[in-house]
Amino acid sequence: MILHELSSLYDRLVDQPDISEQIPLPGWSEEKVSWAIVLDVEGAVKSVLPLGTQDEKGRLQPLEMIVPEHDGRSGKSPKAYLLCDKASYLLGIDAKDGSANRERSRVLHHEVLDACNDVGAKAVLAFFDNPKAGDAVSEGLVDELVKGRMMVFCLEREGNFIHEHAAVRSAWTDYLERAPSDDVEGFCSVTGEYGALARLFPQVTGIPGAQSSGASLVSYNFDASESYGKRQAYNAAISKSVAFKAGTALKYLLGKPDRRIVLGNTIVTFWADRAAPREERLLADILLGRSSAEDKAALDVVSNAFSEMRKGLPLSQFDNNLGFSILGISPNAARLSVRFYEHRSLGSIAENYGYFLRDTAMVGVERTSMWGFLLQTAPLGKSSNVPSTLVSRSFESMLRGTDFPVALEQLILSRMRADHASNNKWDMGQRAAALKGCLVRKARRRGVELTRKERFDMALNRENSNIGYLLGRLFAVMERAQQGASGDTNATIRDRYIGAASSTPERVFQPLMRGCQANLGTLRKKKRGLSVKLEREMDEIVGRLFPGESSLPKTLSMDEQGAFFIGYYQERCDLWRGKATKDDDVAIENHTGDSEEEQ
Repeated sequence: MILHELSSLYDRLVDQPDISEQIPLPGWSEEKVSWAIVLDVEGAVKSVLPLGTQDEKGRLQPLEMIVPEHDGRSGKSPKAYLLCDKASYLLGIDAKDGSANRERSRVLHHEVLDACNDVGAKAVLAFFDNPKAGDAVSEGLVDELVKGRMMVFCLEREGNFIHEHAAVRSAWTDYLERAPSDDVEGFCSVTGEYGALARLFPQVTGIPGAQSSGASLVSYNFDASESYGKRQAYNAAISKSVAFKAGTALKYLLGKPDRRIVLGNTIVTFWADRAAPREERLLADILLGRSSAEDKAALDVVSNAFSEMRKGLPLSQFDNNLGFSILGISPNAARLSVRFYEHRSLGSIAENYGYFLRDTAMVGVERTSMWGFLLQTAPLGKSSNVPSTLVSRSFESMLRGTDFPVALEQLILSRMRADHASNNKWDMGQRAAALKGCLVRKARRRGVELTRKERFDMALNRENSNIGYLLGRLFAVMERAQQGASGDTNATIRDRYIGAASSTPERVFQPLMRGCQANLGTLRKKKRGLSVKLEREMDEIVGRLFPGESSLPKTLSMDEQGAFFIGYYQERCDLWRGKATKDDDVAIENHTGDSEEEQ
């Protein structure tokens, strides 16, 4: 399915006039080139020039260009590439394999260009016939060139690269046609057509975490994965044509910033069943959870779409029937691991994303996104610390409308016990929203309509009788009483006790209650209005907690712990955002930081 859709995408791209020139034809590939060897007509090296542009950190970003195909190389004697290769093959400056690599490159260039009547081709052949051509490179450049970046040739005082000359292109095509073929033939598992099968799948370069030489989507490199006497990619039975098309399309997608989203070490790319830039931009916004539009008109359209999804309405300004492929991959040395793949209509994606927005809606949290939730599971909030398996399962649940992975709930609870959501002002709100989404979806899967006493709403639900929810509310009231009595303090009961209170309440709530009564006594003297408000709130919560002679539970289940933090956060927001009494002279806005929008 993935290879079929990528192959179909390639066919559409080569038919689009505005894109076709960026798409290599069979026998060619797009590569990232960092250097140009400038030759005179006699083949002497005049200079070596850097190509590309510098980024904001001063690093050289390679120039992407279409060159004679790089179809992967391996083994003890890796083959050379025509007119675009590493310094080891073109200049022979690698101390270990440079001489052998340059000789293989010299032989290839003579096989292809001997009959080519082009001044650039003749200069290249003269360059290779000179065993000391590399000596002309200054010593200061050698350290940069041996890093393995690609190089091409050009003639001095000429605007085109030699591989772009018409005669050279024709010579390369002729060489491919007359080259002896040892192809293995068979039926393609993608198209069902009989023809030459690919031994190696095209490699995609420039992926963080993968080998510098590239990584393949289809790869067999150890005996245990092979069968029926077949070797390497012959086990997959993919035709050369499909392998080239799928590999080229994947390179194109991963090379476009607007088609590639990096989530930790997982890369998500997507494409539509037809050219649809507006719908593609909307899908990127859905995956990121925010709008990337810059002008006001486009921003209004996207905002309206998000509003429609939040209300459960079909998109009014987009094609709901347009099909989309969404592919998540992670590098694994020389391979690309498929983390998830979805093919759905935009309408189906929007409907399920609408469920996501409603399930995770939380008071004081203006924006929720799955990636924002995943960052809450990572130590120090670093994207590199998010497990790739959690990324894939989480995005699958968002796109399919299914339960969030259990690991998401477990890791957020673990982070709550570790850092108490104190690193950033938005952490508590984001985590409460994620936990609410986990519990709401579990309830939906059971197929039972929840009563008012069982529901988790966007804001405080005073009728909710979940034991964890009530204990979380009670903890928030006790914290507010401490803050009111002690003023602004560096630490509250949240910093010392929230982990234990959310997991083993019987052990800590009784001493906390005694401390709360002392704080309320202080408040009666300092801020009578606030003390009355908190006492009423506590009476209501305790009345629901202990309707008979019940006692505090020794432990809370995982879902009850999630409910604890939802109740704590919503009660805290309600206390600070509610109408202040005349005695409550603490500025409300200074204490609602946990509910602010993520920066």
